[in-house]
Order: sequence, then C-alpha cells, then structure tokens
Amino acid sequence: MSYKTILSYKGPFYIELISVFGTNIRNLNDVYIDARKKLFKIFIELSQNVSNYSEDFHIVNNIQRIGVGELNVNETKDKYYFSTKNQVKKTDAEILAERCKLINSSEYNRLRELKREQRLNSPGEKFGARIGLIQAVMLSKNTLDFEVENINDTFSYFTLTVKIDKN
Repeated sequence: MSYKTILSYKGPFYIELISVFGTNIRNLNDVYIDARKKLFKIFIELSQNVSNYSEDFHIVNNIQRIGVGELNVNETKDKYYFSTKNQVKKTDAEILAERCKLINSSEYNRLRELKREQRLNSPGEKFGARIGLIQAVMLSKNTLDFEVENINDTFSYFTLTVKIDKN
C-alpha cells in the first residue's frame, strides 16, 4: 500500500498553527469533499486534545499551556489517515486505551449515548476530551487504531490513528 504524506508536524500545538494546518486540509485539491470535511473535523478535535492535554508542554507568557506532540496526515488511494502522538501519564494511557477499546466495540447508538454521558458527567474534566474519540469514530465510521509506548515509569506516548474512507 502506497502512502502519500499530506502533512507532518512535530512540536508545540499552538491553536494558530492548528488553524493554518486545518485550512490546508480543508483546501486539499481533490474530489473527496465529504471525506475531507470529516478529516477536517477530526483533525481539529484531536489536535486540540494534544494542545490541551499533552504532558510535554511549553508555557507561553507564564500563563498559557501549549501541548507538544506529533501529527501526520497521510493518504492512500481509498483512505485518509490522521494520527496524533503525544506524551501522557502512564495511568492516563491505560484509561485512554480502555476507552478506545470500549468505543471500538460500540454500535452507533451506543456511541451517541456515551457521548451524551460524557457531556453530562465530565464538564471541564480532563477526560471530557474523550468526546473527541467518540466523535472521530462516529464521523469516520471506522475503529480507532491506538498504541501505547512506555517512556519510563511515569510517562508513555499515546498514538491515535483515525482512518477516513474517501468514498
């Protein structure tokens, strides 16, 4: 399978930068308009998660916390692939992996319920971000691919990949 890289970035996830990258994704010159719209929405949601929750971060002007991570947008003949990778606490990686397994095994109506439960039960909490995982599956209609890579006793890298069918 031949991959073409559309976008690859490693560094701080400044909101302004995410916005520029998102504009580039939205303006891709291809015929897959619906797939591009899904890719854009998933890109924004999951990039914001890295910006807000990465354990590797920069402090700007002594107040603003900017997460550091990686993102990649690749394509094949029939799919787009969007991946993020960032540092998380080991305990959070375990929770995220379990959450991905639950989401992957859920039917569409159950995903809607999970999303509603997340909105009601975790306003402002760190894992309110899990709504983005649910949204990614609902939009893409594909399961989440994820990997946990241990860094040390405290931290892991969490890699998440979403596949978006072009047709």
